[in-house]
Amino acid sequence: MITIVGGFYNERCLHPDFREKFGSGLRGCHTIRNLDSEVEIGFHTYAPDDELLNLKIAGSTLNMATYPFKSEQIISFYYDHPMRTPIITPRPDLIVPAETDIVFESDLILYYGMLEGKARVKGKRVVYDPQSPVKPIAFRATGSTADELAVVVNHKEASILAGSWDEATIRNYFFNEEKVAVLVLKMGPKGAKVFNQAGEEHLIPVHKTASVWKIGTGDVFDAIFSYYWMAAGLKPEEAAFKASFMTAIYSNTRNYGFTASKHHEYIQPLNISNYPTGKVYLAGPFFTYGQKWVINEIYRGLQGLGLAVFSPWHHVGEGTVEMGVAEKDIIGLKECKIVFAVVDGLDSGTLFEIGYAVRMEIPVIVYVENETPAALTMLSGTFCVIEKDMTTALYKCLWMLAEKENE
Repeated sequence: MITIVGGFYNERCLHPDFREKFGSGLRGCHTIRNLDSEVEIGFHTYAPDDELLNLKIAGSTLNMATYPFKSEQIISFYYDHPMRTPIITPRPDLIVPAETDIVFESDLILYYGMLEGKARVKGKRVVYDPQSPVKPIAFRATGSTADELAVVVNHKEASILAGSWDEATIRNYFFNEEKVAVLVLKMGPKGAKVFNQAGEEHLIPVHKTASVWKIGTGDVFDAIFSYYWMAAGLKPEEAAFKASFMTAIYSNTRNYGFTASKHHEYIQPLNISNYPTGKVYLAGPFFTYGQKWVINEIYRGLQGLGLAVFSPWHHVGEGTVEMGVAEKDIIGLKECKIVFAVVDGLDSGTLFEIGYAVRMEIPVIVYVENETPAALTMLSGTFCVIEKDMTTALYKCLWMLAEKENE
C-alpha cells in the first residue's frame, strides 16, 4: 500500500479555463492510480463536513480508502493564468488551523505539506514535499519519522529551510540535520538534481513539450518519483528521470495518460548546463489597460523564469518620436538575443520590431490568440514560432534561448 497525505482543495484557472477538485494530495492519488491500477492507496486529508461527500466520491472513483480529518473551511486556489501565483481563499493567515494533527503509520508514505494543519507520520520509506514557498516546515519539525526519507523540494523552499541559497549549505542541512537518504532539488525550467548519502549527484533534465500546463506539475512529479522509488524499487536518479519525463507528458496533455505512446514524440530532454544570460526583447502594444495588463503579466512571467528582459514600456516608457522612443527601442532590440512578441491587434510597431529582428536573424516567439492564419503568413513564413497559449510561449522562449546559448 502507498499512503498519501496532502491537500484536498478547489482549483480554478481563468485562462485557460480550468475548474476541478484536486489539491496536491488528490492529484497525487490520481497520478499513482494511473501508474498502477492494482496498488492499494490510502488517502489522509483534511476536509470540512461540506466536502465529505466529494471525498467519498473521489475514493470510489479511484478505488482507494479515504481518511478524512476535521477542518473548518473549504480552501480554494484561483489562478488568472498558470504562471501567476494563485490567490488562496481564505487568505492563508485567516485559515483556521485544524484542531488535531493527521497521525498514522504506514510502510510507504507520500507526504505533501498542507495549509490547514500538518501530519505526524511514521514510515519505512517516506517522500516529503513541504509545499510552501513562504513558510516551509521541515519534515522532522512535524514530529514525523522515517527509516528512509526522501525530500523533494524546490530551490526556494530549500534555501529558506537551510538559511542559505548556497547549494553546498543546502545539501549539508538536509543530510546532516534532516538525515535524508535522498534529496531531490527541483530547479524549475532547469530540471532537478538528485543527491544521495554517498555524495553522488545526478542532473535530471527538463523535458521540452509541444504544450505547457504548469498547474500541478510539482505534485505529479512527487507522486511519480514516490511510486518508482518506494514501490518499484528504482534508484532515486532513475525514479527522478521517469518523473521528469512523465510529468512532461502530463504538462503536454493536461491528463494522466502517462503510457500513451502517441505523446512521446513531443517530449524531448533538454540539459541546461548554464542558465541563459541573453536578454529577451518584449514587443507588444501598451496603449490600453488590457494591453498593459498582458504585457506586464508576460514581463513578470519571463522574469519568473529567470530571464533578463528589455521591455520598451517598462524601460523606455510611452512617448513620441521627438522624445527618442523609437531610437531607444531599437537600441534595446539590438542588445537582445530573442524577441517575445504579442501580436493580437496587429500593432504596426510590434510588426516592425518583428521584421527588424528577423532581418537581424534574432529568433522570434509570437504569442497570438485572435488573429487568422492568413494575417500571420509573413510571420510563419519567416520561421517565427507562433503559440496561442501564453504559458507555452513563455517556456519555449526560455528553451530556445537556452539552446541557442548552449550550442
